[in-house]
Amino acid sequence: MKGILYVGFKGKNNSSFVLVNKINKDRYYLTNSFSGLKKDIDNLIVDDRLVIMFGLDKTLFNKIRFDLYAEKNGEKLKTNVDISEYVNKLKELDIDYYISKNTTKYLCNEAYYHMLNKSEGNVIFIHIPSLPHMNEEFVEKLVEVFGFDNG
Repeated sequence: MKGILYVGFKGKNNSSFVLVNKINKDRYYLTNSFSGLKKDIDNLIVDDRLVIMFGLDKTLFNKIRFDLYAEKNGEKLKTNVDISEYVNKLKELDIDYYISKNTTKYLCNEAYYHMLNKSEGNVIFIHIPSLPHMNEEFVEKLVEVFGFDNG
C-alpha cells in the first residue's frame, strides 16, 4: 500500500476540514454539493492508498461514528477496511465511538459511495462532531488515533 489519503469537506467551519487540515500528508477536500463531490472524486487519483474520509454529524458530541456502508440506487457497498486498530487506539485514549451498519442519506453517503467504488472498498468513513461539539483535546486525540503526526 502506498500510504493514506485523508479526505474532508471544504469549509473553514467544517469540522472535517479542520481535522484534515491539521496534517501535512496527502489530503483532499470535497465540494459540498452532490455534483461537485462526484466530480472531485472522479478527478482524484487514489492508486492503492487507504482513504480515510471524515464528515460531520451535528448530533455527535465528543464521540465518533464509523460508517461501514454507503448506498445509492438500491446498491449497498461495504468497506473492506479492518478498523480494529483504530478502535483499539480509541479505547486507549478513552474516546467514545460506535460502528454503524446503517447508511446516511446526504452528502457523506454520496461521497462514501463514490469513493468505495473508486477505491474498490479501500476506504473508511468516520463521522465526527461539529466544531461546537468537540474541544481541542478531542481533536488532538483524533489526530493521534488516525496517525496524524504533522510531519
